[in-house]
Amino acid sequence: MTIDVGLCTISAKDRSVEEVLELAGAVGYDGVEIWGQDHVGDGSETTCERIAEAADEQGLEIASYGSYLRCGSDAFDDELEHELAVADRLGTEIVRIWAGSQEYGDHEQDHWDRVVADLERLTERAADDGLEVTVEKHNNTLTHTLEGAKRLIETIDDERCRLNYQPGFSIPADELEREAEALAPLSNQLHLQTTRERTARERAPLSESYYDLEAILEPFGREFDGYANVEFVTDERPYREAIEADLRCVRSFLE
Repeated sequence: MTIDVGLCTISAKDRSVEEVLELAGAVGYDGVEIWGQDHVGDGSETTCERIAEAADEQGLEIASYGSYLRCGSDAFDDELEHELAVADRLGTEIVRIWAGSQEYGDHEQDHWDRVVADLERLTERAADDGLEVTVEKHNNTLTHTLEGAKRLIETIDDERCRLNYQPGFSIPADELEREAEALAPLSNQLHLQTTRERTARERAPLSESYYDLEAILEPFGREFDGYANVEFVTDERPYREAIEADLRCVRSFLE
């Protein structure tokens, strides 16, 4: 298995996408996840071609398109084709999406059923364009818990639809290690960000994480063939220094 290390361009919302790509290439990232809001703009062919060319100039693969397409939402049908077109224009193979707007265990059955139906349809439609789907593991969605994330991906039961796993969000460190062990085989993308204390809000360097990053990455080294993407970084140091330090930290555990 090979784990490449990418940078999410959302990590620098106040910078142009071209500037983020230049810095990511300069410090040695393998690829990038393109933020599906300001950095992709209208998602036109011209915009996406410019982004793809800028990434190529820096020797970066576009690991995924970080869309905000949300299964189970009223806007899903209206946004589906546009978001897939953007991913296709960027030249990526993976589109990130969201699993509803209710947390597993507090969800309504109708919402679950609607998310599953939308995700099944999306997976089939994305495959027509040669795309895979990655479902963000996030609070306020059906994938927030280990049980919910596992059940959803196993319900879809399609190799083209997997989880975008990410540790954190105030979950105890020992629970995160159990999550990673269980969800690594169901994942095709990985997001990394952290804080120094479990209940803290300020982001910290990955080297100072409250959880054991090496323990989180270990099952992905066995079960995973994709990107570990640094999502957000500390603002305690200049941006270039922050992304370079996190890249160095992640790579130190992958060697």
